[in-house]
Amino acid sequence: MASLLRTNADLVASVLVEGDEAPREGSVMGAIAAIRSLSVIVEDTLRGLVDQARAEGRTWADIGEVLHVSRQAAFQRFGGQSGRRIEHEEVGLVAVPDAGEVALSVVRHFLDCEWEQTRAAFDERMLEFCSVGALESVRARVREGGGELLEVGTPSVSLRAGITIVEVLLAFERGDAISQVAINADKQVSGFFIRRADI
Repeated sequence: MASLLRTNADLVASVLVEGDEAPREGSVMGAIAAIRSLSVIVEDTLRGLVDQARAEGRTWADIGEVLHVSRQAAFQRFGGQSGRRIEHEEVGLVAVPDAGEVALSVVRHFLDCEWEQTRAAFDERMLEFCSVGALESVRARVREGGGELLEVGTPSVSLRAGITIVEVLLAFERGDAISQVAINADKQVSGFFIRRADI
């Protein structure tokens, strides 16, 4: 990664240093391509460094301060997957439309202890095996382990073995968690898990 940064930066610098001199043929276009490569490399490097800072125990407020943005802006940019990524692991299969919104609604109802609204999206199997009491118990454990909720990230949608999976990063006082919601073709929840982000 370091050599890619150095090579692209050197190419751009050489064109900028030429200034008023006639640049070598193709050097300006090469510099434009190098700048584009640099922007991708810098973004990937920045994401990696933010992940490393979080692993070292730095808060979103710490990261936001260094980047001259708010804690919320730092979390929104780096706390979840950017945008709504859809990975197609099987050709011809498509993720459930609006899966991110469905999952986000379930997660928010769960976090707000709105059990019937949470269960309203469940399929028959989930209704049978995931009672209000089970939801209450899991929510109590999440609160006990993580403390108060600080932020809810952007849903990340993927397709695994034909099942639409939505992951939502949750930032709590004492650490991050990931909510994973499986959504079937009828836009019903067929699986719902919350785990620590570091496992």
